[in-house]
Amino acid sequence: MDFKCYRDAVESQRTHQENWLGKGYAPRGLYLKDFCLHEVAGVWHLYHIAGTPGLSCGLPGNEVFFGHATTRDFQTWETHEACFFIDVRGWDHGHVFAPYVISHWGKHWMFYTGVATDNTQRIGVATSTDLFHWERVSDRPVIRPEGYDWAFCPTKGGAACRDAHVIEHNGKFQMYYTAVKADGNGCVARASSTDLMTWRDEGVAYGFDAWNQCESSNVQQMDDGHWRLFFGGHHAWSYVDSDNPFRWPDISPRPIRDDITGMEVIRRNGARWLVAYFGLADYRMRVGLLDWASAEPTIVQIAEPVGLNEFGL
Repeated sequence: MDFKCYRDAVESQRTHQENWLGKGYAPRGLYLKDFCLHEVAGVWHLYHIAGTPGLSCGLPGNEVFFGHATTRDFQTWETHEACFFIDVRGWDHGHVFAPYVISHWGKHWMFYTGVATDNTQRIGVATSTDLFHWERVSDRPVIRPEGYDWAFCPTKGGAACRDAHVIEHNGKFQMYYTAVKADGNGCVARASSTDLMTWRDEGVAYGFDAWNQCESSNVQQMDDGHWRLFFGGHHAWSYVDSDNPFRWPDISPRPIRDDITGMEVIRRNGARWLVAYFGLADYRMRVGLLDWASAEPTIVQIAEPVGLNEFGL
């Protein structure tokens, strides 16, 4: 009887469908926040913060696992069981935020923000061979800014160090994450690695002195070769450009849209990008078009399947 209750609940959640393009995706009964998308063999795996509507992300007991769902077309989703939880005896015993997944060396690597109950944040790593079951590779975080002279990152009482985004460039991995500088202003920081386990601090990658926190950094190389750094926070989803992926000028960013704070690129068709983003109004993941050829580029929601056709979906 007990096992049947479990089995029926999992199956009901897995098969539950709504008008996901129109409403945006979130698991039934939960909200969705910082997320990543990872495509393997034509299947898109979505990993995301999951929480209880009406509760704060800082409340102990909320945002303690990652949701996991899959799709082939962004219209029909399978909602799987939660795939990664806090470690109640570890450094990440309070919450887990902002997963980011890449594949390398025959396995999958998840970089995540681990949080103590007092909201002190660090970045850890887990691996998987099947994208459903994840194990921590260490009992310590791999990014610990308390030792960096540029950072304000105390070991207790709350500290920002989150939202990892990892790329491979010229034989080395680059990690971008959001943090706070010693002067109290927010920034995007960078670290580098050759093995995905040991990371060298590379300091501040971008640090405009106008707000106290950046959110959800994302780096994309443009068709003309330059590098675009995206981020959100207590301001619009914005970007700055650089001729290299190591440092961006500390200038005022260009805004794209002011009601979102996270974006992932699904596919590109020249200047037209298919992107996923989550809205601040209701915390669901939506799909949209970002057209760089527009006079004022912004993200426009795609609510009907025809809008996916040009991207082969």
